[in-house]
Order: sequence, then structure tokens, then C-alpha cells
Amino acid sequence: MEMTSREIVHRCIEFDDPPRIAMTFRTFPINGRTWDFSDFSFMKFGPDPDRPNPEGLSEWGVKNVTFDPTGENMGQVKEHPLAEGWHLLDTYPLPDFSKPARYAHLPELAAAAHAKGKYVYGSIPGLMGIGVLRGLENWFADHVLEVDNLRRLLDVIVEARMHIIRGYSAAGMDGVITWDDMGTGERAMVSPEMFRSIYFPRYKKTCDELHNRNMHFIHHCCGQVREYMPMLIEAGCDVLQLDQVHLMGIDWLSENFGGKICFWNPVDIQKTIGRGDLQAIEDEAHKQVWSFGRFGGGFMVKAYQQPNSVGMTVEEAESQYQAFMKYSKYPLIPYKGPTHG
Repeated sequence: MEMTSREIVHRCIEFDDPPRIAMTFRTFPINGRTWDFSDFSFMKFGPDPDRPNPEGLSEWGVKNVTFDPTGENMGQVKEHPLAEGWHLLDTYPLPDFSKPARYAHLPELAAAAHAKGKYVYGSIPGLMGIGVLRGLENWFADHVLEVDNLRRLLDVIVEARMHIIRGYSAAGMDGVITWDDMGTGERAMVSPEMFRSIYFPRYKKTCDELHNRNMHFIHHCCGQVREYMPMLIEAGCDVLQLDQVHLMGIDWLSENFGGKICFWNPVDIQKTIGRGDLQAIEDEAHKQVWSFGRFGGGFMVKAYQQPNSVGMTVEEAESQYQAFMKYSKYPLIPYKGPTHG
């Protein structure tokens, strides 16, 4: 019997000899064009029924401003609710994720997605996203001047994660994703020692809770964070989702961490997409599949969600789609170097 998408995703993540690479190409349209192939189904908790958000604010009290009516551009944070001082945390109305009503819609949706064979995952709050609550300048200083308060707020976020994971688990979902940009184009945002002391235990607690419930932890990260990689794996991260894989390097990641963690990437959105070189797109797709996926699993494809924001053309998106489809089946075709230029 043919393997379902859900089974294929599990096998890719767990290095259990999938028949092909798992993939999703669902993004915002490019000139009205979409590529509607996905092994995944995304869903998440609902709003707090007892506390509607004021217009323009997230339930964490963050104000985000965007002038893009499509919703593709996430905009910029304009208000940081805890920027004026840590005393505000004592009375600030933080969101409540413990309410069963926030998850009541999920069992039916998850069951329907599973009936179609899909892998079901949802989002949880990121830890490094605490910077939007305090403001980036304050957040950097807190690692030296206000470590106890920083840990206190991080524990609030971890507790929120625990409630959400329990709600997702009760609904029968397969995994979670968090968006935690932890580096710039040159380096990690905080030292490895600070990451080990402050963030690592909270990543591990999250992963342990998920693994105890037979769920996966998927971690999106932008930035050059080579120094964090061993700690992310030690904490139990199952999947690393990179949109700019060249920041750390395909070869370096494969040589050091291939077979140890599953990667879930598009073709690099800065170095390769937006240049109009369709052969380079095919070459990189092939290289990523071979470099990360040749360990009996270990690679999946996630097309970049906001293609217009990085100048992706219809032709480039089609080239990416066709290339990953071409090289997705096991046994993989070895990559022997670029065929262009």
C-alpha cells in the first residue's frame, strides 16, 4: 500500500528510509500562480474567547504595522509593551493559553487532515521573540543587567508553550514549529555561553514535553548560528528550518550535522532566488537533497512563504518545484557539482 504523506514526513524526520523527500510548496501567490502540493497541514490554537485583542495589537500586547494589504509582509513592530521597565511585568495582562476553548476546534480539523494523509503541525511562541516585548536594545542589555528578570519572562513563555503543546497533543497533532531568529548574517545574537545558560534548558524542556507525547519540534531560524547547532541537537530539536542555508553553508552543515537533525529548506532566498539563474536553482535543490537527505532521511522541502518579498519570479518558483520533484525520490541521485556557468 502506498505510504501516506504523514508517514513520509515521520520517516524523513526520524531517518527511517522514506520513499521520497517530504515537501510543501504552499505560499502566497506569485502573479496569481500557486503550487498546491503539500505533505503538511498547518493549524493553530484559537483566540481567547474572554479577551479580544485591541485593534492592531497581538495578544502579547505587541503592535505590528504593515502597509501590505495581502498580509504577505509581516511589517514592523512599533510598540514594545515591556520596554519601559521590568516592573510592568507584574501587572501586564499576559495571554492565557490554558483555556480548553482555544483548542476545541482542533480535533476535528486534525482528524480531517489525517484522513487525507497529512502531517499536522502548529505554532508555539518563540523564546528569542522576547525581544519584541522589551525592544531589541533592552533585550541585549538584559542578558547582562537583568538576567533574573529575563529568565522570569522566558519561563512565562515556556509555560505558555506547555499549555499549547498539551492542547495540540490532545487534538492528535504531530508536531510544532517555532520561529526564533537567533543570528545576523555574520554571527549569533548572544554568546554560546549565554545561550547554554539561559536558552538551552528551556529549549530542552520544550523538546522533552513534545517527545514524551510522540511529537516533533521544528525550529525555524534565520542567521548564522553555527555555535548553537550542537546545543539545538542536544536539546532535542528534530527539524531545523532554514531559508538562508548559505549563511552557515550546505557543505558545513552536511559534514557536521548531516544524519543528526532533519533540515526543512527552500532554495536559498538570498543567494540563489531572485537572480534569474534557473540552472543554479536546480543545482542547489539537487545539492541540498543529496547533502542532507542521504542519511536514510534528513531532508524536507519548504518553499518560502513570502516569495514576492524576495523577488521570486514565476519561472524561479517553477524551476524550484520541478527540481525538487526531479531529485526527491530514493535512492537519491548523487550530487557531483554544479552544471552551470
